[in-house]
This record gives sequence, C-alpha cells and structure tokens, in this order.
Amino acid sequence: MKKLLFLAMFAGAPFIALQSKAQEVTKGSLVFLKDVSEMKVSFIYDKLRVGELGKEENYIKKKKKEKNDKEAGKGDEWEKSWYADREKRYHPKFIELFSKYAEIKLDEGAASKYVMVVDTRFIEPGYNVGIKSAYAEIELEIAIYDTADLKKPVCKIRVDREKGGKGQFDTGLRIGDAYAKAGKDFGKLVAKKAK
Repeated sequence: MKKLLFLAMFAGAPFIALQSKAQEVTKGSLVFLKDVSEMKVSFIYDKLRVGELGKEENYIKKKKKEKNDKEAGKGDEWEKSWYADREKRYHPKFIELFSKYAEIKLDEGAASKYVMVVDTRFIEPGYNVGIKSAYAEIELEIAIYDTADLKKPVCKIRVDREKGGKGQFDTGLRIGDAYAKAGKDFGKLVAKKAK
C-alpha cells in the first residue's frame, strides 16, 4: 500500500512541475497585491499570432475566404464573431475566474491604484471535426502597472500554452475555456504569492 501511495505521488510530480511552469512571474513580485481588493483590467491583441499562419491578419484572411467560398457571406459573419468573442467570451471568463481565485475584483472600468494589462500574444484555435479534435491554447503576457506610472510595470507574468477546450465545435468556446483556465490559474498564483 505504501509503495502504491509513493508511486501515485511520484507519478503526479511531473504534472505539478508542468503546471507551475505554465505561469511564471518574470519581473517583480506579486506581494504588493496583498491588500488590493479591486483592479482595473484591459486586454490588448496588438502582436497576436494565430496558429501556424503567424500574424492574426493572415489567419483571418484565410478563414474568411474558406467560409465565403463555401457560402457567400459566411466568412464575413465568421470575422465579426472572431472579434466579438473577445468581449463576449474571453474577457468575462478571465475576469470571473481570476476575481474568484485571487479575491481581487477585476473591472474594465474601475478607477484603482493598479491596472492589469492582459496582452494576448498567441492563440491556437484548436479544432473539432467530429472524429478528431485538438485543444485551443493561448499565450499571454500580463503586466501590472501603478496608474501613477504606466511606463514601467510593477510586475510581469508570462502564461505559456494555457490549454482550453477540445470537444466543442465552436472556436470561441474552445478559446474562451483557455482564458477561463488562465484566469483561474493566475488567480491561484496571486492568492499563493500575495497572501
């Protein structure tokens, strides 16, 4: 029995190590968040790369053409949905789960001492074609600034290959799940390092 318990603990060790590397503080410390109860948040996509196509504009151009070639107007609808999912799915999921686990309320309109900037650098949309599917993944760079000095971040956090959904047919749901997981994991990291 003791051997089984030891093996179970040992087998879980690589998973724990991988989990902790998914989110890493690359500058500063999270200790200053100890007494913070609310923070402004903004999301940017300026340097976004998507899948194997690199720049987001390449991905949009390809997907839009594919869908319009199948049915006129479908690609245009898809493009609107691609952008709308940010406000509709990604931001709310990240905000909700970060706020829950860090016990710091994030609000895009808050007037607070600190502002968190969530910069999405990479999205792998994943896919589901019925018999085969792949996870969505995101990579983020998160910086927290004192509103008195928006040029130098107090701290920076890197989020590598945070996995989202796999089974959903809807791309926005798969990617949204990755934002939910990133918010949850970052919230837990803040709760652990700042409290």
